Amino acid sequence: MILSLLGFSYLAFGLLALAMFSHYRDAFGKAPSPLQARLLYIAGWVGISTTYWGCITDQGFAYGSILFFGLLSFAGLLVILMLSYRAKFLPHSMAASTVFSSVLIAIN
Repeated sequence: MILSLLGFSYLAFGLLALAMFSHYRDAFGKAPSPLQARLLYIAGWVGISTTYWGCITDQGFAYGSILFFGLLSFAGLLVILMLSYRAKFLPHSMAASTVFSSVLIAIN
């Protein structure tokens, strides 16, 4: 369950990063429309909220909150590294993360 939550945290941070003009341009080669940026921003925050809910459901409030911040830190680091070195692959890695996390949830 923890690996699937990490994958969804990565997805959420990737969505928040793509909501920013420069990161979106680095990944896709064009600027996002205001609607696209707003939808990516909202989807990113929904993903972070869902990850927090998953951590609390799995580990309880106290340990779930600690796990949540640890997962956010690690997922944020992974997104930063991806944007720094391979920005064009961020959407692909986000899709792979979603598929991997969904498979892990289905197995559980």
